[in-house]
Amino acid sequence: MDKDTLTKKVLEVFSDILPDIDAGKLDMTAELTTEYGVNSVSIIQFIVGLEQAFNIEFDDSELALGLYYDMNDVVKAVAAKVS
Repeated sequence: MDKDTLTKKVLEVFSDILPDIDAGKLDMTAELTTEYGVNSVSIIQFIVGLEQAFNIEFDDSELALGLYYDMNDVVKAVAAKVS
């Protein structure tokens, strides 16, 4: 899967979890917690959604909010699991 397709799919999952945020206008380098209100609950929902969408699995140690500063970090984590 190429990076653009993967990124688009990640953003679709993000939109499902936080529908008030327009994924089309999302700044990939903005801090998820301060800019988009992502918290420990929503990051777990997001990761579960990513697991289902990409048929991948994150370890419990990878569920921490602090591991994902911005959307680029999320895309990298998913890319590492699907390749």
